[in-house]
Amino acid sequence: MAPIPAALLLLVGFGFFLYTMSFRIRPLLFARADNRIDNPEERTVRLLEFGFGQKRMPSKPEKVAGLAHIMIFAAFIVAQLGTMTSFGLAFDAHFVMPIFNEGTAIGRAYFAAKDIIFLFGTLGALTFLFFRLTKSKERMTLSWEGTFILCMLCGVMWTDLLINVADIAERSELSKMNDFIAYASSFPVSAMLAMPLEGRGISPQFFHGLMTVGVLLHVAIVLAFLNFLPLGKHFHIITGLPTVFFQRLTPQGRLSKLDLENSEKFGVAKLNDLSWKEVLDTYSCTECGRCQTYCPTYVTGKPLSHKEVNRAIRAHATEVSKQMPLPIATLWDSLKREVVGTPNIGTQTIDAGGAAGATASGLQLSAEMIEKLPPLVGEGGVLPDETVWACTTCGWCEQACPVFIEQLPRIVDMRRNLVLMESRFPDEAARVFKNLENQGNPWGMGSNRRGEWCADLDVPTAASLKEAGKDFEYLFFVGCAGSFDDRQKKVSRALVKILKAANVSFCILGEEETCTGDAARRLGNEYLFQSLAQANVEMFNGYGVKKVITQCPHCFNTIAKEYPEFGGNFTVLHHSEVIAQLVADGKLKPGQVKLEDEVTYHDSCYLARHNGITEAPRQTLVSLGLKVKEMDRSRTETFCCGAGGGRMWLEEKLGQRVNQNRVEEAAATLDGKGTVATACPFCLTMIKDGINETGRGEQMNAKDIAELVAMGLPD
Repeated sequence: MAPIPAALLLLVGFGFFLYTMSFRIRPLLFARADNRIDNPEERTVRLLEFGFGQKRMPSKPEKVAGLAHIMIFAAFIVAQLGTMTSFGLAFDAHFVMPIFNEGTAIGRAYFAAKDIIFLFGTLGALTFLFFRLTKSKERMTLSWEGTFILCMLCGVMWTDLLINVADIAERSELSKMNDFIAYASSFPVSAMLAMPLEGRGISPQFFHGLMTVGVLLHVAIVLAFLNFLPLGKHFHIITGLPTVFFQRLTPQGRLSKLDLENSEKFGVAKLNDLSWKEVLDTYSCTECGRCQTYCPTYVTGKPLSHKEVNRAIRAHATEVSKQMPLPIATLWDSLKREVVGTPNIGTQTIDAGGAAGATASGLQLSAEMIEKLPPLVGEGGVLPDETVWACTTCGWCEQACPVFIEQLPRIVDMRRNLVLMESRFPDEAARVFKNLENQGNPWGMGSNRRGEWCADLDVPTAASLKEAGKDFEYLFFVGCAGSFDDRQKKVSRALVKILKAANVSFCILGEEETCTGDAARRLGNEYLFQSLAQANVEMFNGYGVKKVITQCPHCFNTIAKEYPEFGGNFTVLHHSEVIAQLVADGKLKPGQVKLEDEVTYHDSCYLARHNGITEAPRQTLVSLGLKVKEMDRSRTETFCCGAGGGRMWLEEKLGQRVNQNRVEEAAATLDGKGTVATACPFCLTMIKDGINETGRGEQMNAKDIAELVAMGLPD
């Protein structure tokens, strides 16, 4: 058709694309290695499910935008074969794709599907254009770039349709009627668009020229589109699917384990400390803003937006890449090392599942260049300190992200560097670290007082049972709040009453119990966490513990998900699961609990989102004859109470208090009067405080589900 113009377009287009991509590749080459090719079968299944299947896109509360994106994505995928055909047609007017051509059933089905899908793709693009032009989606980054890309996508689809229309119109003048009808029937939309052109006496040569124009326009738009992608946020069109494939396979609630003995550097300080996957994550951020929708820090006016963190690091990487060399000779070897994670110069160790914290390998930046790199956090850096310390690690950002960007490990790694390398952290955190180190609890109360809450309840300790030669089935890990906080002590006593009523064989550690270290780890003090974790694991194993009951989701998550790396492999049950199972088995028969007002249930982030436990607490409440009114933000889409990530112990000075935001939602659900049921000591404290802070103390109250169940049991 037009081989010379097409050849020039392809040469210039792909040449410029390779040049631009070289700058995007460089930060990946000099980043830490991270093994992300383990379990290829599972990764492939997830890619099909979440990448090509777009499973997360239509989720609440972004269903309309999600469906629109699915339509655009489907059109984009289907268009690829059409684009390859157009490249061929540019050089040969009779070019056809193998298999996908008019002579095969597969080809005819593809042509028909493509025509219809392009209509839906156009509808999806128009939907996003409406959102952008009316600014009805506050969470979205509104810029000319998004509008331009949507127009380019429409251009790709409609130039493809133009080629088909011109081809059909030309054949209508040249072909026999039966052949033409059989061909046109494969293009339901294109054939309808071609109908006004048929029978007008227009020469076939005109349609042939129109087809040539369509082919060249399609090639030009595709190449312009391709070259524009690496320049902005729509780079995710290239990197999104790889990011989904390379997602971490370890539980969301588990953080990486640092090698404290063999490393000289901990956490993330500068760009080169990020893993290649973490850099890729910033490239793949679509800036859709889903991470902000229920983010407690963003919603309440704190200086943290995970979308903006991604944008800031991506912009920084783009700027730094201009000074990075591109050693062509070792590019392939470096890429292999970066993906597989072959050790070279160690900084951190990778955990068994391939989470953040890999051994540095591959290419190394010069010491001079590393010295010139600004810090990622702090004065003169990419992010202010306040941004890093604002996160509650609730996990909403990761659950909502359609491309599985891993925000929490990166935030915690930045905290690790501030704590372990720079000794720079909030004053309140310093007190928590000191109390944990000296007394084994954040309050700093004497460890010899851990058993005072049950002094009159005749609760056996593991030590006393061992001395008497008796066995036990469950270790009730009371936790720091359950042992020292006056309000939570009531929950501990209620749970003991429940376990005894159901004849459950259990014991506690008493004075020998110490904090799991959850707050220390999420505040960045990995050294303190590991010492606490190791002490607990040794204690558990020493008493032959097999099953553990916790009333705290943070203790639950730490013991169940993080202690296995320290040799602690236990069956861990949250008290809501235990109660629900005891009721289901008929071992516990609480009576009907009559409350004056209605009940709503607040899901803990570390119970619902991080560990998927949502129904057991509700089953427990239903067994008491209570009808639960659901808040809009519930189950795995719950809204944080504000205490996670160590924030329980830090002052909340900026914006609205997170717990007050949640209490306002609960109050609206209950029409201003009723009970907020919880299943977490942090949540109970924060909700109780929020009720008092908002002046609702006379109309509302907060209770743990164990307290409600205990109310239905005889004294």
